[in-house]
Amino acid sequence: MDLARKIFDDVTDSSLLTEKVWAAMAIGYSRNGSPRDALIVYVDMLCSFIEPGNFSISVALKACVDLKDLRVGRGIHAQIVKRKEKVDQVVYNVLLKLYMESGLFDDARKVFDGMSERNVVTWNSLISVLSKKVRVHEMFNLFRKMQEEMIGFSWATLTTILPACSRVAALLTGKEIHAQILKSKEKPDVPLLNSLMDMYGKCGEVEYSRRVFDVMLTKDLASWNIMLNCYAINGNIEEVINLFEWMIESGVAPDGITFVALLSGCSDTGLTEYGLSLFERMKTEFRVSPALEHYACLVDILGRAGKIKEAVKVIETMPFKPSASIWGSLLNSCRLHGNVSVGEIAAKELFVLEPHNPGNYVMVSNIYADAKMWDNVDKIREMMKQRGVKKEAGCSWVQVKDKIQIFVAGGGYEFRNSDEYKKVWTELQEAIEKSGYSPNTSVVLHDVDEETKANWVCGHSERLATTYSLIHTGEGVPIRITKNLRVCADCHSWMKIVSQVTRRVIVLRDTKRFHHFVDGICSCKDYW
Repeated sequence: MDLARKIFDDVTDSSLLTEKVWAAMAIGYSRNGSPRDALIVYVDMLCSFIEPGNFSISVALKACVDLKDLRVGRGIHAQIVKRKEKVDQVVYNVLLKLYMESGLFDDARKVFDGMSERNVVTWNSLISVLSKKVRVHEMFNLFRKMQEEMIGFSWATLTTILPACSRVAALLTGKEIHAQILKSKEKPDVPLLNSLMDMYGKCGEVEYSRRVFDVMLTKDLASWNIMLNCYAINGNIEEVINLFEWMIESGVAPDGITFVALLSGCSDTGLTEYGLSLFERMKTEFRVSPALEHYACLVDILGRAGKIKEAVKVIETMPFKPSASIWGSLLNSCRLHGNVSVGEIAAKELFVLEPHNPGNYVMVSNIYADAKMWDNVDKIREMMKQRGVKKEAGCSWVQVKDKIQIFVAGGGYEFRNSDEYKKVWTELQEAIEKSGYSPNTSVVLHDVDEETKANWVCGHSERLATTYSLIHTGEGVPIRITKNLRVCADCHSWMKIVSQVTRRVIVLRDTKRFHHFVDGICSCKDYW
């Protein structure tokens, strides 16, 4: 760059310093990691009364993106608007990226809508930012519009959309994308197939994940890890173990991510002894140094098995400062086993590490409520009030056809007052009561009468989503629900009976794991 700059500075005849020469100098700085110098060259060119062209404008905008300089970027956008000649596609793509990287989605959308021509890169940019902002419905609509306008797509397009399908369990949209892959003339690459496998696993269709895995001609370590995780989160620990042994026999060396999937699977299924032996094998046999997340899994394995003292000992002796996830695992174990004293210690640490996380306050309230320590429950509520912490509302969603329907606990008044809801709900209640179901009101953390507690439980979001799905999906079609919180004990019992009386498969994904309800039995075997 020093030599290039010397040649540039040595030019005495200014007529030789055309716009292309200035652009070349700016591009040189940009490609060599000096965006500020690239922008200075652009400004110097303007001061020399040289009209900027597409190359110059695009490199200047790219420098603004790299420097996160929105103010100068807007100034360049103003120049684009005032130009007599229109800029090319590349300039618009960089301008789009500037606004998206700055978090100004509305401005980015205006640029996008005002473009006379849009290539695959343009569409991918907008789809990417929609995915990051979890504006999933808009992203799906944009992808369909992309198909309508015959733009086509790249593998990058689909690799961006599939993780969004995973986040909201949009299985139908994921299948649409799988169909696009199958119809394509090009062979899908490994990252795309990995994303597809992950999507199916996180939508509760682990068999489809395995089909994709088995037909992959080339598998990388991520492929094995994703497949292991798909089995683990769906509670199929036998397949986790079998796949891990096959992985070792195939000569694939496991890494830290592999053992997170394995250990979390052991934790969720109560495979305590195997989990402990895996932790030791990880260190001795496979030479993988345990990280903080592995210790979190170990604490969870011990704590959920009721070995609270052993879990505390791990926290005291591990070579890391305990994180919020570790204290959170211990607090949850104390909730499961009614250990008030250790739960209070864990809660105290969490209130320092995560003072605004409502989940921690709710969990310790659970412990006090189970112990009928109502004064302490009131103290926790008062603490939340003083700190401005609000309990996160329970929210569940289902995809019916191409729409995602969202339900909030205690909400959905219009739906609950509809004739179709009342009819199905009444029939459902009569059927499940004959099966011996009665509400478990212990999940309500308020000292109120039993009737009020029962009414509150019946308004939980996963029940509303289930009822909606029973109304709006065909007989025998599986019901798939995603929830933003852990499912409560009473809703878990309710789901089991509903799956039995309606003869429907219900797949519920909460923040921890999947629950597959079939004919009155859950895949978690009530260990959750």
